Amino acid sequence: MVTLETALMVPMLVFITFACVSIIGLGLQTLSLSDATRTAARELARGTESDLVAASFQQREPEASIVINWNQDSVSVHTVKPGRFFIGLLGQNSFTLEQTHVAPREDESS
Repeated sequence: MVTLETALMVPMLVFITFACVSIIGLGLQTLSLSDATRTAARELARGTESDLVAASFQQREPEASIVINWNQDSVSVHTVKPGRFFIGLLGQNSFTLEQTHVAPREDESS
């Protein structure tokens, strides 16, 4: 009886463990994209050229796309990246990760 219970529970425990690790991986992908988006917005607000910021962003997040919107008082950076969540039995599932960060423009005279 113990052997049967073990045979039934081990695959479930492995699946649950793998799902938890996959969720943590997805969270790390989201944090990485958020950090790159926030850094890009901050650099743009400080006056760094858009081309340099976009190139730096693409180095950090090669699969992501970046959209920069300038307002009178701020700069908005919106990024999109395919996120991956791996579950063995279901194959590879894709999610779209999106981040937006708005930074106030800094006065150049200060």
